[in-house]
Amino acid sequence: MASVETHTVPLTVVSRVARALAMLCGTATCALALVACKAQHHGPRLQVVSESYRAPRGAPLPETSPFLHGDRVELTGARGEVLAIQVLSRDEAAPAIKLAIEGTDVHGFALAPATVKRPSTGMYGGSLGAGTYLDEIVPAAEPKQEAYFEIAIANTASSGAHLGELAIGSRRIPVTLAVSSVELPPVDKTPWIWAYEDPREFAWSGFATESSVAAPSSDETRCIAMFRSFGIVLSPDLPPTAWNARKSLLEGFPYVPALLPDDVATLGAAVRAWIANTTGTSQIPFAIPVDEPRTPAARAKVRALAEATRATGSGHFMFAVTDEPRPEYGDAVDLFITLKPHLTDRVSRWTYNGAPPHAGSMVLDAPAPGPRTWGFIAWRWHIPVWYVWDALYWHDRHNRKGAPLPGRALSHEDAVTFDDGEDHGNRDGVLAVPGDAEQPCRPTLRLAAIRRAVQDRALLDVASRCAPEATAKLAASLVPRALGDAADHGSTAWPSEDQPWDAAHRKLLELAEPCVPK
Repeated sequence: MASVETHTVPLTVVSRVARALAMLCGTATCALALVACKAQHHGPRLQVVSESYRAPRGAPLPETSPFLHGDRVELTGARGEVLAIQVLSRDEAAPAIKLAIEGTDVHGFALAPATVKRPSTGMYGGSLGAGTYLDEIVPAAEPKQEAYFEIAIANTASSGAHLGELAIGSRRIPVTLAVSSVELPPVDKTPWIWAYEDPREFAWSGFATESSVAAPSSDETRCIAMFRSFGIVLSPDLPPTAWNARKSLLEGFPYVPALLPDDVATLGAAVRAWIANTTGTSQIPFAIPVDEPRTPAARAKVRALAEATRATGSGHFMFAVTDEPRPEYGDAVDLFITLKPHLTDRVSRWTYNGAPPHAGSMVLDAPAPGPRTWGFIAWRWHIPVWYVWDALYWHDRHNRKGAPLPGRALSHEDAVTFDDGEDHGNRDGVLAVPGDAEQPCRPTLRLAAIRRAVQDRALLDVASRCAPEATAKLAASLVPRALGDAADHGSTAWPSEDQPWDAAHRKLLELAEPCVPK
């Protein structure tokens, strides 16, 4: 777990700081007053941070920012990139916050909170503790006190400085956005993150039109489109009969999440049907019939099902398991989806979810920068697909203890969503919350952090084509260890503050710039 600052200053520290300040201001009384004043005000009264910033509400704001420099805000981005920032004010008067930048589309949002009463357990890599956390992104023309802004830079935007203004009540702060000539592909065109969802959640959550795997409702379809705009393919596992209704929703993704029976006798027919569905396309169906097999019997079943799949669909269907390669599997498994891939692996593998120190966690109370780490990790460890379970886990259907479906509902007052009695996670599996008729799924800051990861990886790809050695060196310096090459316990190898991540972002733009056609 990454180290977490406490909010209480020990008296011994106060005394040491007071003695140092006394040398500057002349008396110990003066120095103690300065320390007390700082503690009372909990850091800066205003700060601009990234979408990945995470802390309980009321915690001291960071002392420094890569964006706010005294009386000005400085941003840098590529053509086609979406920048996102949080503007956090400690002004109790809560003035309206507005942002405008010439030549860009700026959209403002408020941030709705959720309460962590029981910190997420160690399975999720640690917690920042109990408290209220900002999470849900809610459209708002003039958000107050805690605002979130998305700045969309068009592919046709002119390179150079774009001027703007951040207005907080009567205060005016000049903004400069430096637009690079580097261009990033749209996040919805190059997806490499697949998030699972159960369509039944829409009916359980009170949506008027029921959604099913075979017949997605308009609400579910709009939710899938929203996730795609963040760079994520949202889809349940599909039986062959759902292909016609769902194939357009998977367009551009190289793989199709398929549902297979866990019976050797009936599995072959489903494999053949999926091969028929995808013949002539560039997509390959895959299935995970046994999830996280932990016993010899479960692993034996994996091998039997994998061999049956191989006999029917070799080369045209991928049998996957959420596990490490093991001798029990022989060479029957086509794809390993593992929490701990290594840089030196020579087998096909994806990864899923994530927990420090292996990868940033997507639970609400996880240390920053959370899933933003996925972009650099996926690029360095050559991960073709990052699998997210779940994205719309609005009811704890897996821990009902005999109660009828759907299980405990999502709550803003207690953010635990998955609780098996031993481990529990705050908004585990919830990257969007139920919305309304206008917006069926409301995104979260954690979903925005994943989009940042998608853009980071795209920028790494662009920079590596121009400066491969320098790009690899930069990525290794920012994330030297992750996944299977990280220790099972201890601190993370990547920074938690915004500054190093923003510095890497700016450096990648600099590395990619020379290769932009003039």
